[in-house]
Amino acid sequence: MTVTAPPELRPVGSLDETRAGGRTRRKPASRLIPGGFVWILPGLIISVGLIYYSIVYSGYLSFFDWAGGRSRMIPVGFDNYVEALTNPVFWTAVRNTVIYFVAVFVVQVLGGVLFSAAMHSKILFANVYKVIIIIPVVVAPATLAPAHLQVWQTNGTFNQILESIGFGFLVQGWLGQSTTSLLVVTLVGCWGSIGFGFILYFAGMAQIDPEMLEAARIDGAGNLRILFSIVLPNLKPITISLAILNFITALKLFDNVWLITQGGPAHSSEFLGTMIYAETAGSSRNLGYAAALSVILMLIAVVTSVVIQSRSRERVANSEELPRV
Repeated sequence: MTVTAPPELRPVGSLDETRAGGRTRRKPASRLIPGGFVWILPGLIISVGLIYYSIVYSGYLSFFDWAGGRSRMIPVGFDNYVEALTNPVFWTAVRNTVIYFVAVFVVQVLGGVLFSAAMHSKILFANVYKVIIIIPVVVAPATLAPAHLQVWQTNGTFNQILESIGFGFLVQGWLGQSTTSLLVVTLVGCWGSIGFGFILYFAGMAQIDPEMLEAARIDGAGNLRILFSIVLPNLKPITISLAILNFITALKLFDNVWLITQGGPAHSSEFLGTMIYAETAGSSRNLGYAAALSVILMLIAVVTSVVIQSRSRERVANSEELPRV
């Protein structure tokens, strides 16, 4: 006589028993496979094999003087970093990066909020306006660069407009002067950044509870009071994200600058991205010096992003600790 243990007391083995037509059929249990790891494996290979390997190799290369190819790699220690930090052009590029970041960030936030608030109102042809605002985001800079050159050159559209409205005394070569080249690059960046800010702010405003807005209107709050007291505080995470993204974009800015001014004249519109490219593509190129600039750029981007995120988290934590009435 065979005694069968109740189902709840049976030991768990590697086989699973099922009954079909009075017969007991055993099937092997499936192996334990980390399902999520299988899906992230291709991205992990690409990240480790390309991105992080390139970062590590750039850090290694920054300690050499190397012109590329079969030329000899001469160890120089930290000389490339010392040369970069003592180069006036480097600090000009850093200054231009800060100016570009502040101007573009302010314009992107103001333009994004204003256009988003307007599009959430009942206005005619709202969809047409949305397309016009977003066009600069989806068009490649290489496509828009000839148009910007046509606008800002000496006999371009902008100078013609100034002459037609009686401001001919302001006509000048906007791209060929060291005092105005950075202004042109910054204005181009501001024009192209508003659409991205509009997309994020428009989506963020759509997530705000309509009942909250309606309650504020019942209490007598006007549009401006609702915007500054309810809408903008709820959009603070988006603003912080835009600050980080804009700073990283300013650090690695290359395409618009190179296509419009190539960092000139006299390095007046130089950025770190154009400096790195000039060291890798110029006749007297030094890939070790370019690698050192790349490492410095990466460190600035990482440290700044961490500082902005940590400060924002501290402010959120402090605001949550305040007593509520």
